[in-house]
Amino acid sequence: MAWPCRLLICLMAALLWMTPPAKADADVTALLSTTLNNHSSIMLLIEPETGAILDANDAASHFYGYSLPQLRLMRIQDINTLGPDEVGAERRRAKAEKRNYFIFPHRLASGELRTVEVYSAPLHDGGGHTLLLSIIHDITGKTVADSELAAYRTRLEELLTRRTSEALEAQSRLRFWMTLGLALQTVLIVALVIAVIRRHAAVKEVEHEAHTRRRAEEKLAVANADLQRFAEIAAHHLQEPTRRLMVFSQRLAKLLGSPPNENIAFSLATIEEQASYLHALVRDVQVYLAAASPLGPMIANDPARIIDQIRADQRARFSEHDTAFQIDPLPPVLIDAPRLRYLLTALLDNCLRHARPATPVRIHISGQMQNGRSILRIADNGPGIPLEFRTRVLEVFEHLHSQADSQPGTGLGLAVVRRIVESCDGHILIEDSPAGGVLIVIDLPGETL
Repeated sequence: MAWPCRLLICLMAALLWMTPPAKADADVTALLSTTLNNHSSIMLLIEPETGAILDANDAASHFYGYSLPQLRLMRIQDINTLGPDEVGAERRRAKAEKRNYFIFPHRLASGELRTVEVYSAPLHDGGGHTLLLSIIHDITGKTVADSELAAYRTRLEELLTRRTSEALEAQSRLRFWMTLGLALQTVLIVALVIAVIRRHAAVKEVEHEAHTRRRAEEKLAVANADLQRFAEIAAHHLQEPTRRLMVFSQRLAKLLGSPPNENIAFSLATIEEQASYLHALVRDVQVYLAAASPLGPMIANDPARIIDQIRADQRARFSEHDTAFQIDPLPPVLIDAPRLRYLLTALLDNCLRHARPATPVRIHISGQMQNGRSILRIADNGPGIPLEFRTRVLEVFEHLHSQADSQPGTGLGLAVVRRIVESCDGHILIEDSPAGGVLIVIDLPGETL
């Protein structure tokens, strides 16, 4: 069958040679359709470099089971079951005219495989393009030349061997990556298990520490409550002996009448004075212990109203010091009324107690609301407090002046004030007054009345 196929190829080449260049460049695919379309041999016109099927005849459409438009959209690689490398190698050999006869396995549209003889030869059109004309004969089940069949089988065996090798290599690579993936997964699982165990242990440890801390806090709270209760009871029981010391010292002074000497009078006066001081000290200790707990409803109270009450109750004492008040509008503060009264009383008492000798007392009370907080300022014209003592005077039993002064304090007044303010989520500062004395700044929660 080689001679008829070669004759057809020669005829096709002659037709292409006789075609004018301009026309051949445009109608080369149509030439196959118009000249050889009715021929019974299967013909494909192929672009050698890409394998694109440029045209086919009706016999090819009938054999492969694809319509002509479908075939013109396909590549020879879609039909030839050899791999791209093998098909490419065969195309390059055909292009170089080293071979024009092949045996290939072709797949039909139905999926059926057919063994075919392929006669291929390059065709040059007038435009300088090189095409490949392939004439195909179905030899499935037919006897062919032993040499060609042996070569065909050899190529198939080589292809099978190569693809089997590639499959084994791919399987080996897949097994390697699967093994590596399983190993990594195992490592991650182990690490996750270790992390979970450590986290569980850490949670247990934290829970144990939290439980231990709660127990310690509970014990501390109980101990503080016991200590608070003991101090309150002790202060309460100390009140009566101090009161009796004062009463009996006064009674003894009356019984003696005119003391026979100054030593007895001095001793009695000292006993009475110290008993009075001890009484005040025990009283302030009781107040300090109770300062952290509300003594009434925690509501918004007006400081100006409380100050008016204090001024009315201590009018004589303020008059004695020739005290002048300047009270600006004050914001309300969120605190119980009894402790607010004690706080303001203690601060005003300090203004009088530490006033300059023979100098009228001037007290300026102002305030403002800032971000929901009430800021109260109490300024006087006294001698002031040196910077290094402004923190110490807020502690318990801290005296700015000697207890030998005419009106010594217990050292608890400002400490009680600080305790009240801090128990209400506030804070207190001591600054310089514009009048030269002390400026007490109190920051407390505020609320609109």
